[in-house]
Amino acid sequence: MAKLKNGILGGFSGTIGNISGFQRMDTFFIRSKRTPTNRPMTPKRLAQQQKIKVCNAFTKPFSGSGFFDATFPLPSGTATGYNKATSALLKKAVTGTYPDTIIAWPMVLISEGGMPAALDAEASIEADSSITFLWVNNAGIGTAKDTDKVVMVAYCPSLQQTIFTISDSRRADAQAILNTQPFAG
Repeated sequence: MAKLKNGILGGFSGTIGNISGFQRMDTFFIRSKRTPTNRPMTPKRLAQQQKIKVCNAFTKPFSGSGFFDATFPLPSGTATGYNKATSALLKKAVTGTYPDTIIAWPMVLISEGGMPAALDAEASIEADSSITFLWVNNAGIGTAKDTDKVVMVAYCPSLQQTIFTISDSRRADAQAILNTQPFAG
């Protein structure tokens, strides 16, 4: 059943016959229903599906938090931060050939924009299972400011879980601590 939002000339959500309508980011879309196919999957399609599966395993724990909307700002409003993060992951960090597709962890981006990254960033695991992040304050270079907020992420591939925060720490602090007690051991 479909619902007309703004009368006969407005967008609709739901299914009418063989078409369905939906709204995404204040824009209504209409498309035909998918038809099942019995064509075999091509190697290229199988490889792309595997890449998406690998990406989704990483991005799913961030889902619904709004984290990527904050760390991947969108000037155009045509995609969500989650979509932009997945795209960056696919382009820069997914490596290997099907079926051995993996994420190259040093290449993962958790934020993107015009702000310069911290210099000489390091992370170390402490005895209490927290992670201490250290960096060199590079305020004044480009658009970097002392008051820039710190973004910290820890991901556990075996659990497919993440701990993340946009911290109260600032670039000028040159240090921040992320509590990762749930990943202890």
